[in-house]
Amino acid sequence: MHPVNGQQWNTVNEKWMRLHWWMTASLALAAALLEIIMAFALNRIEGFVNSDPSRYMVKYLLIPVALNGLLVLAGMLAARSRLKGQVRQLIVSLCMAGVCLVLYGVHSLFQALILLPVVAIMLTVSYGSYGLTSITAAVCLLGVPVVDLVVVWDSTQQHRLENVENRINWLLGLVMLLGCCLLSLASIYYERERIRQAARREWELRRDSLTGLLNRMALDDRLGQLCAGGQGVVVMMDLDGFKQLNDTLGHLQGDACLQMVAGILRSYAGEDAAFRYGGDEFCMVFHAPEPGQILQTCERIRKSLEGIRLFSPCRVGASFGLAECRPGMTPEQLLKNADSALYQAKEERGCIRRWEQKAT
Repeated sequence: MHPVNGQQWNTVNEKWMRLHWWMTASLALAAALLEIIMAFALNRIEGFVNSDPSRYMVKYLLIPVALNGLLVLAGMLAARSRLKGQVRQLIVSLCMAGVCLVLYGVHSLFQALILLPVVAIMLTVSYGSYGLTSITAAVCLLGVPVVDLVVVWDSTQQHRLENVENRINWLLGLVMLLGCCLLSLASIYYERERIRQAARREWELRRDSLTGLLNRMALDDRLGQLCAGGQGVVVMMDLDGFKQLNDTLGHLQGDACLQMVAGILRSYAGEDAAFRYGGDEFCMVFHAPEPGQILQTCERIRKSLEGIRLFSPCRVGASFGLAECRPGMTPEQLLKNADSALYQAKEERGCIRRWEQKAT
């Protein structure tokens, strides 16, 4: 059982990565606009800090905007690169974390900005990757103390570690970051578990309970895909002598026979190509194969069934009807054609017949 379709999962992650980058760019832009608004507000109320507007513009606007701009550019280049999907997603996540740390470091006056790295960590949960979230969380957990202990962006402002109260608040912030990391990893675990359970329920809905083969519901979907593509072959197979086996040896032996037939179909046709149509009828669906290979596959299945000696004195064989999908054909028409070919094969017993359109 496949817990989740890998291609669909990657597509969802790609969409989220692009949205992640847009959120990074939006945060950087919003921070720049807010800084400009604050500059005008401070100048109007009390003048620029230290009466030096150029210094304020450089420290709180130009440098942060430049750093954030580089991070946003790096995220955009990574998102558009040909690197592996998880590598690109990690780079975009780290760029978001970088923007958050820049804003946190520049504005040491606002302790609440420690929530920004929390946001950077939480945004990685949607990727469903323990490694990606752990690396982003580690960068944030190491980045916050490095910024606070090494970077003194404005010596005129009160430092976050200047007194006991600030140190306690700082430690609480780190604990909150660590808790966010653990919560994110737990969220990934339970989301994966939910997806596994949903996939298992879907698997059970689309499988025959006796043989484990795909059932009629799955067959209808596959035929729809086949007809939409306009190319492929459907094979209907009916067991010869199965009714006698059931009547002679009982239904338990009949069930055992059907399970053995299912194993043979899996081995020759493949797990995703074999279906139980109902009773002792089976179906195989091949997408754009070589007709000669299909005939060989049917012949091998027929010989394998004839080689079964476990249900003596009964012997079980099989008849096959093949129908080729043609452009514009509906699933109902395709099945009807395969069934017509099977009917011809059943008349001769143990044969393989191909449906041919009668000349008008």
